[in-house]
Amino acid sequence: MPATEFAFNSVNSILGLNLDGERLLIVYGGLSGMVQERLTVSVPASRSFPAILELITSSADRLLMITQAQRLPLPDCVSVSITGNYDTLSGILESSPEFPEWKSEPLKSQLGLRFNLPVFVEQRPAAGQLAEMLFVPGDTGGTQVYLNFNPTLRVSFTVNGSIYQSPAGSAGAIGKAFVSDIPDPHLNRLLTLNDYVSMDGLALQALRLQPSHWDLTTTGSQVLQAAAEGDPYAIELVEQAAKMLGNHLASLIHLLRPRQITIAYPVSLVAANFLPPLREAAAAATGFGSVELPEIAASQFGNRQPELEALAPAVSAIRLRASSR
Repeated sequence: MPATEFAFNSVNSILGLNLDGERLLIVYGGLSGMVQERLTVSVPASRSFPAILELITSSADRLLMITQAQRLPLPDCVSVSITGNYDTLSGILESSPEFPEWKSEPLKSQLGLRFNLPVFVEQRPAAGQLAEMLFVPGDTGGTQVYLNFNPTLRVSFTVNGSIYQSPAGSAGAIGKAFVSDIPDPHLNRLLTLNDYVSMDGLALQALRLQPSHWDLTTTGSQVLQAAAEGDPYAIELVEQAAKMLGNHLASLIHLLRPRQITIAYPVSLVAANFLPPLREAAAAATGFGSVELPEIAASQFGNRQPELEALAPAVSAIRLRASSR
C-alpha cells in the first residue's frame, strides 16, 4: 500500500528494526511499546548494503514465522532505528561509521520494496529521544537534549516536542570534536570526544590507561558492566568519560539552554557513577549554578531501550498523524 494511502488509524502491530555494526534487533510490538517477540542476530563481517538487506529480510521472516504460529496478525508497518547520517526527507542513508561501504543508500525505499509495507526511519539518537517522549509521562516543552553513545557520541534535541532534523542527517555528531591539539603517539592522530566517551572510546581508554587489567578484546559494554559490578578500574574510566563530556557540553548548554539532558542506554546503566561527575564538570564549565544548569538524568528504560528505539519512529508518526486529524 502506498504511504499516501496508509491507514494510520488502523495500525495494530509494528515490525521494528534496530541496526548497528554489531547486531540487528528485530521486534514485533504495538503502539503502546509492548513487545511480544524479539530476535537478535549478529551482523556478519560482510556489511555491504545488499548483504544487510538480505540479513534483515531473512531474520524478519524467522521472527514472523514465530508470530504467525501464535496467530498474531501480520505487521502493518516497519519501524527502523539506524546508526549514521540518515536524511528523513529523501529516505537515504548518506553514510554510517559502522557501514563504511554504504554510500547514499536508499534505505527506506528498499525496505519498503522488501516488505511491501510503509516504512518509518530515524537515526538512533532521534529514535531514542522519541521513545523518551512517547513512553515516559512528562512535559516535552522547551528544549531537550538526548545523548547517545553507541557507536559514537551523538546528540539529538527537540524544541517543544519536535525533533530537529538537518539536511542529510549530519547534525549532532559532537563526538568528532577534538579534545587536544597534540596527536596521540599511539594512534598518530588527534583524539576526539569519541575516543573517550563513546562505547568504542571506553574500550580504547581501558586498553590505553589500564592495559594490565583488561583483555585485548574488551568492549565498552564490558567496561560498563564491570563498573556496574563495582570494579574500581572501570568506575575510574566511567568517571573520566563523564568529566570529559561535562567539560565539552558547556557550549551546547549555552547555545540551546536545554531544560533537560538525557543520558542514553547503555551508559544509563551506570548512572550512579556517571551523573555526579558529569553534573559537576558541566557546572564548572558553564559557570551555572544548580538553578540555571539543565536537569541531567539517565534514561529509565534500561535494557528495553533498544526495543523501544526500534518501535518509536513508527509510533511517533502514527500518533502525530492521529493528533492532526
